[in-house]
Amino acid sequence: MTHDAMTPNYDAWTRLPVFYLPVTLGDVLVGYLWGSQEGNSAGFFTNMAFGADRVKSAVYWNDRLEESYRMGLTPVEAIRHWVGKPEDPRFGGIAGDAEMEEARTIQELALRLNPDHPIGEGPWVQDGTFPSGSPEDRSEGFSAIAPVPTSTYPDETGSAVIYLSVILKDTIVGYVWASVNDDAAGYLPRAAVGNVGVVAGGLWRARLIDAHRGGLSALDAVRRCRSLPANAAGTFGVIQPIPEQQAVSLSELQRLADLADN
Repeated sequence: MTHDAMTPNYDAWTRLPVFYLPVTLGDVLVGYLWGSQEGNSAGFFTNMAFGADRVKSAVYWNDRLEESYRMGLTPVEAIRHWVGKPEDPRFGGIAGDAEMEEARTIQELALRLNPDHPIGEGPWVQDGTFPSGSPEDRSEGFSAIAPVPTSTYPDETGSAVIYLSVILKDTIVGYVWASVNDDAAGYLPRAAVGNVGVVAGGLWRARLIDAHRGGLSALDAVRRCRSLPANAAGTFGVIQPIPEQQAVSLSELQRLADLADN
């Protein structure tokens, strides 16, 4: 299997069926390590009941997938690679006799693990195709696809805002924010981390879109981000485990995002 050198890991989303294996710590289910049956997607879903280490477990298993990726393994080979390996004392392992199971979609799999925490539909383009199945690569003469407007919260406000920091490998890469006095919300990448912050925003913007479709207020949508399971933490980061913070305006938060260090 040949990987694109510009891509550091497997794709984090897929609409294709997946195989998965349980990650356990003794008798405790830590989560599911999954890989697409076709395509180039793999990831780890953390059991939200795992406790204080659930976010760190997502980072740990994402790092294991990065190792598999660098070895050139397919997604299914990648998850099988960790079967029977020594159990990590904090984040578990996959037992040697673990049986691989199937799920039709990663959304279905996520709900099997955490019934109260759906992960949403994800980005518009997955597996190189649009939701209709039309390929993203138009080199075979397909006509151009017109963008479809996506309903979400307004991304401008004159109000004070609350915000949550998104961290990736101990670095703040962006901020998920919501206005205090109206219904605006969004994500701001940190300029200092470049494209890493922009890419990380893909998950958090998708989760805001899902919350908007579900009728949540902007404040509830951003606060809900804390309780959602990590998804490809090595690509999209996780919410920093500290109380929400407040800025007097969105402009002030933008200045914070533009600082070289914060």
